[in-house]
Amino acid sequence: MHLDLSDKTILITGGLGPISEFIVKALDAAGATVVVTDREPDAVARKTLEAWGLPSTPYLQMDVTDHVEVSRAVDSAFVQYPGINIALGHAGGTGVFPFETCDQENFDRIVAFNFLAQTYFARSVLSHWRTSGCVGHLIFTSSYVAQIPMEGISAYVASKAALEMFAKNLALEYAKYQIRVNCVSPGNVAAGSSKLVYDNNPEYRAWVDRVSPLGKRNSPGAIANAFLYLCSSLAEEVDGFTLRVDAGVGLPKLG
Repeated sequence: MHLDLSDKTILITGGLGPISEFIVKALDAAGATVVVTDREPDAVARKTLEAWGLPSTPYLQMDVTDHVEVSRAVDSAFVQYPGINIALGHAGGTGVFPFETCDQENFDRIVAFNFLAQTYFARSVLSHWRTSGCVGHLIFTSSYVAQIPMEGISAYVASKAALEMFAKNLALEYAKYQIRVNCVSPGNVAAGSSKLVYDNNPEYRAWVDRVSPLGKRNSPGAIANAFLYLCSSLAEEVDGFTLRVDAGVGLPKLG
């Protein structure tokens, strides 16, 4: 099935990452106009987008952990592309930082990157949609660990759990304006920070290989397909939902 997203203008944070490559390419192939943001300078971003075969994709530099910069960049995006009707809060990531040895500065950094940054982005985007009366759709990238605790990443687990409840609350609060809010929750993706930890932490790798009921890790293409679905008209009545694309890793288990 070919999904037509030619009526969608999509703003994405963390848009230069390894999973983002699959998301941006899939949305572009479906006809959407995708406005990519990330913290890299324009020259670096242009090289990345050219390597992806998307040299004309719009790009804006934005550090999602700086609320002033987020507001500025989102304002600029809406000036240049006033038709933005979908926003993807995709930026995030972590490493292995056991709570006992994770100092407060690092803990706060992880929480800011994975949760507070999403609130900055949401506030700016929702303000524009409320002013214009746009029937918008905000989609966050969560993680299976929002529901399944895991040792060594307490800051990340807590921030993703907060994000999912934040999304539900926004969905309830903005439904009266026909603005929807959802999440995509990947499992152990063979890309990005999950791949980095998998490749460098033998204990984590052994655990990942053991716990997937389907016996495999997520492909980044599967995550892109989840975003394609939520961005399409097929999901136009989905609101306040977390779409779990985790190969069953998040299923409760005994033993």
